[in-house]
Amino acid sequence: MKNLRLALLGLAAIVALLLGASFLDRAFRTDQPAVEATRTPAPPDAATPIPQTEAATAARRKIEASVAESPDYVRFFDRLRLVFPSEYDTILNGLALQATSTGKQGSVDEIMADTVVALRRADGVLAAKASDQALGQIFILQLGEMRTLAQHDVHLCVAFLYGASGTGFLTFAADHRALIADAAIAGLDAMNSGRMDQIQRSTPSDGDFQALDKALTEKGLSRPEIEALLDGKSADPPIADERMCVAGQTYLETLASLAPPVRARLYGLAVDILAKS
Repeated sequence: MKNLRLALLGLAAIVALLLGASFLDRAFRTDQPAVEATRTPAPPDAATPIPQTEAATAARRKIEASVAESPDYVRFFDRLRLVFPSEYDTILNGLALQATSTGKQGSVDEIMADTVVALRRADGVLAAKASDQALGQIFILQLGEMRTLAQHDVHLCVAFLYGASGTGFLTFAADHRALIADAAIAGLDAMNSGRMDQIQRSTPSDGDFQALDKALTEKGLSRPEIEALLDGKSADPPIADERMCVAGQTYLETLASLAPPVRARLYGLAVDILAKS
């Protein structure tokens, strides 16, 4: 049962697009030279209003102009401004000040990633109280993303599954902005649902974790694959990336197939852990 409880760590890792797009944050930093990465300021704190200077105001206009050139990301930013207007202003003001202090504006994909991370830090815990439908949509998009990554590069698929840093995510994001935006909007809508609906869920029980383990076994996953998914245990011999990528997709499909109350409790706790990490 100890290992099954650690399934939450796996869940938190693979929910990483809005509730966790942190994978984007890691990937963007990794794709930069190491020295530059250490100098990159953290994303702004969406919970703290940020005063603007004249230079930062001009930088914000440039950031908004950059976003406007990406119709897919425009959908997310328009939705953010509608449902969380204060966070929208605070995050963009923070990014503008960051750009003025470093003398460099990030790419539109970096802007998207930093916005998503800042929003998650400020309001991510709300998603745990979202409706079942809104909460489940996060994981539906997550599965779609893993499937797309599997077609693109199984190594990235596995890195995404484990929440590991690696090169290539920046290019993937730039080439799949519609998918990135859809997943980000799913997370945003779950936060908004949690704020409005305030669904109270109990903590998953031992029985819930046992149901997950049993279902994964019935889906044909081996014990080493299940242990790798649930607690990150290294298999001996190692599991090939091709197989692990498939296992990760099976994992998400299996979670979606659990009884609704069990699924909702696991989903809710997973996003709550991720938001607090």
